[in-house]
Amino acid sequence: MLWETFQMERMQSTWENRVDYNLSESGVHPLSLREFLSENQIRELESLELGYPQSNGTEELRRNIARRYPNAGPDNILVTSGGSEANFLSVCRLVERGDQISMILPNYMQMWGLGRSLQAQVNPLWMRRDSSGWRLDLDLLRKLPATTRALIVCNPNNPTGATLNEEEMNAIVEAAERAQAYLICDEIYCGAEHDADSHSRTPSFWGRYPKVIITNGLSKAYGLPGLRIGWIATTVELAEQLWSYHDYTTISMSMLSERIAAIVLSANVEPKILERTRKIIRDN
Repeated sequence: MLWETFQMERMQSTWENRVDYNLSESGVHPLSLREFLSENQIRELESLELGYPQSNGTEELRRNIARRYPNAGPDNILVTSGGSEANFLSVCRLVERGDQISMILPNYMQMWGLGRSLQAQVNPLWMRRDSSGWRLDLDLLRKLPATTRALIVCNPNNPTGATLNEEEMNAIVEAAERAQAYLICDEIYCGAEHDADSHSRTPSFWGRYPKVIITNGLSKAYGLPGLRIGWIATTVELAEQLWSYHDYTTISMSMLSERIAAIVLSANVEPKILERTRKIIRDN
């Protein structure tokens, strides 16, 4: 199989670490460990044995991730190498040659290229810009083909920063239900909204539809892309199936990244990191 070249990532991967000023960075300025770890936690990391962690994610990390999804537990979560692997596994599990998938655009084009590489028909669902900002074209959504295998959403949206309102979220769920399609929701910018206060975040699609797959990670709103920690939240059954696909890709994350991520997503550390992110966004 030939993979379609991901043009944007090829450009960024080639140049982003060679330039003096990177104007295309898609997250806030990254954190250093000393900005959020205590001296005791740093000493703990110095003595951490660097063996293989649980390959679907350590129990502590999956439990901390599951806290954000009502009625979810660790078995609903699969830890991945960033949000990009979460997206990759989801599309590779669901999409086959000849399938139809629909994707809201503008968007991060990874899943677009994956779908085309898997020889699926990828249909655009365009957002339109008006006086109130970027809004989803609900007329296009109502015409979603009945044979659609997966409907792909990014909320908050990359690259526009727009967040879907309740009417749009309900219309997306209704369209997925009509087609009995899977709903893949990339929510990696949740927590980095332009106008959110320190205690609110964009509502998740979690719990709105049985066939939903949420992808997320620490690269954007948390300012920790170098940890390469992402995750999938879905049904226990599908999480286990995706775990078996994960056996063919990265197998597991690093023990060091998993331990740091568990601290980041703990109840007393996460709010401080997200407030830092929002302050940067407000100031800039």
